[in-house]
Amino acid sequence: MSTPEPENKNQPQTDIGAELRELGQQIEQAIRTAMESDRAKQVQNDVSAGIKEIGTQLHKAIDSIKDDPRIQQLAEKGEEAVSKARTSQAAQDFQEALARGIAQLNEQLTAFVNRTRTDVPDGTSPATGETTRLDPDEKL
Repeated sequence: MSTPEPENKNQPQTDIGAELRELGQQIEQAIRTAMESDRAKQVQNDVSAGIKEIGTQLHKAIDSIKDDPRIQQLAEKGEEAVSKARTSQAAQDFQEALARGIAQLNEQLTAFVNRTRTDVPDGTSPATGETTRLDPDEKL
């Protein structure tokens, strides 16, 4: 155990830990009081009602859009455009060019791998040259 230091009469001794605990308790109490207050409950109710109203309005808007013939026509035109794009000559040309490019890349990689394998006859290569002992008298 340590011996208590003599009190300095000019400065009162304070326990920082106790003061911080007290501050934490006061903050907790203030938050609890604010949350339990009538105003806080009213705000919570208002926010909840607002969110429900937004949900109702969104459902109404979606329902009206689904039933609108203009939207249905737009969706059909979009589907037709996608279908045409899939079967168009430009899309086919692009696919063919992409396939040719990938085939060329595969050929290049195959050639590279084959060249690399022929450079090393047994498929392995030493990381360094021959090992030379620095101390010829030392036994293994």
